[in-house]
Amino acid sequence: MTVARRIVFPLCLLIGALLTIVSGTLHPDLAGDGAAQLTTIAQSEMWRAIHWGFLFSFPLALTGLVGLARAHAGGAGESPVRAGLIVGTFAYAAWMVIVAFMAGAGWALARSFAIADPGMTATRAVFAFDMLHPFALAAQRVAGFALGVATCLFGWGVLDGKVLPRWLGTAGVAAGGIAMGLALIFREDTKADQAAFVLPVFWQVLVSTVMLRGAMTRG
Repeated sequence: MTVARRIVFPLCLLIGALLTIVSGTLHPDLAGDGAAQLTTIAQSEMWRAIHWGFLFSFPLALTGLVGLARAHAGGAGESPVRAGLIVGTFAYAAWMVIVAFMAGAGWALARSFAIADPGMTATRAVFAFDMLHPFALAAQRVAGFALGVATCLFGWGVLDGKVLPRWLGTAGVAAGGIAMGLALIFREDTKADQAAFVLPVFWQVLVSTVMLRGAMTRG
């Protein structure tokens, strides 16, 4: 297998994880009631670009995780890594709900709220946002928990498979466990709950970097 083929999966994982990190860093802080949040969204010139960055990062990350599963095929870590890929797919699908909602309906309601004269149109925009946003946040919380479960499974597979460094497997189990705890303990409308995504995504950066280095070395 050529070097170009070997680096495709880890490169997808690295780009996907980094795109998620950049999008999360640029995302404005939403605080206050529905009207305040819609105002923040309407004033964010990069709002759509940020959320499209998230959405494009998800299939890239999943493609890279397929490469992680492929590296463990036929070995001792195959079963947990396979399970991690299945749960991870569910996690990204659930995560897509909140991101797609904010990129589409959230942006449309924010623009409607911003350009409307104070009155029924603005009131309806806030009402629609307040009614639909909790559903999207619930999907986000489930996604954070599921991504934590998936990361634990990936870490377990790395520990059993011994294809990648042992410290990477330990880090995966720890990162996934912390993510699960944050999603379980904190409400979906808190920063602590959103932090459930941080460690699993950083773990993906570590995994992709190690796999890329290995692919280049073997070349």
